[in-house]
Amino acid sequence: MPKIPGKKPKDSSTPQTSNSTRVALRAVDGTLRELGERDLYLETNSHKILKFRLLAKTQFRDKEGETVRDILLKPGDLLSVQVNGDDPETAIRVILTRAGSQAERTAGARPFDHDSAKTPVEADTHSAGTMEVPAETSSGSKSGDNGEPTITSSTRPPASEPPQPKLDEPSPVARESSPPPPPAPRAKAAPRPSSPDDDIIDATRDASDKLSEGLPNFIVQQATTRYYSTSFPARWRSLDVVTAEVVSVGGKEEYRNIAVNGKPSNRPIEKTGAWSTGEFQTTLESLLSPYSMAAFRKTKGDTLDGRPCYTYFFTVLQENSNWDIHGPDGSMATPAYSGTVWIDKETHNVMRIEEQTGPLPTGFVFDKAESVVEYSFIRIDGKTYPLPVHSEILTCQRGTSNCTKNEINFQNYRKFTADSSITFEK
Repeated sequence: MPKIPGKKPKDSSTPQTSNSTRVALRAVDGTLRELGERDLYLETNSHKILKFRLLAKTQFRDKEGETVRDILLKPGDLLSVQVNGDDPETAIRVILTRAGSQAERTAGARPFDHDSAKTPVEADTHSAGTMEVPAETSSGSKSGDNGEPTITSSTRPPASEPPQPKLDEPSPVARESSPPPPPAPRAKAAPRPSSPDDDIIDATRDASDKLSEGLPNFIVQQATTRYYSTSFPARWRSLDVVTAEVVSVGGKEEYRNIAVNGKPSNRPIEKTGAWSTGEFQTTLESLLSPYSMAAFRKTKGDTLDGRPCYTYFFTVLQENSNWDIHGPDGSMATPAYSGTVWIDKETHNVMRIEEQTGPLPTGFVFDKAESVVEYSFIRIDGKTYPLPVHSEILTCQRGTSNCTKNEINFQNYRKFTADSSITFEK
């Protein structure tokens, strides 16, 4: 099955040989305007738009040096594009220095004249150190295309494995806080014993319980944009936009006034195409439930919306999982999963959850799924509650590059009250 690409560990026991050489790197810093299959458009601080060529072996990293998922980098994100000084047009490495704010992403997504984009020259760049690349192979030919050196590690899967898109992290978090899912043998390890960090998790469970008990019945507008892609890198095409009113009463969700592309639909929302539920309570409660026996490991902290957060990497074994994934043929799988959770340091409320499935059954239609739920403090009836404001779900068909992605936004939370009247017969 396709594997999630990750950073290859360095082998300090292997001596450096003459089969490798160091290349001087130059870099251009700026804002991403467009990321295509073969090209990347970057707007510099002087508002000059440069066009870079992407190779199959172009690396995508964060500022800590860990692999990031390139296909969901968004216009407005701040990047540093590294090139060989002898070929400033070809991107060797793309470094995500910071995820763009909402205003930056809005500005980055505005139309621009592609024909006005310039080819980078050395004067556009600055020194960015060096990197080691393989020299000529034993056959005397170079591994890269058009004489380009081969990059020592790549975010792209080998040609023998069907590559697939993956969700990206909008928050600029060090990759150590969200490592790739552990291999199957390690996924069956017992949860870690108690540690000094458990008091934070216990406080988070208490905050979650208070939220469940004190959350009023509410109604919220949900808009889901559904995409699909059949290529790698992904070229997302919009399928439709599904809107609905979500009424939450006693923790149970009900969908009303469903419309597809603005036209009312009488079909149940799960019958309109790829769909997900549980963003409001189930995802959070499942992670923190003692029955899930999630194993937590504290990692490097982060900041979300200007608020400091604890971050924990977690794993849930298959026998304790209740993440049900339904296939279009009616089949269902409940896999192990892992991910990262962000916990507000002041309130101990969960502010973000990222999850990735472990191995799925061989005969199951999907071979991977990922989800992200982002929370914010929302006022309902004069009180503030941490509630979902954005979610993304991605699934990929087994052995192919065919993937679907749902982007979900929640707006206009308000208290739900039902009017009733009682009449008596005369």
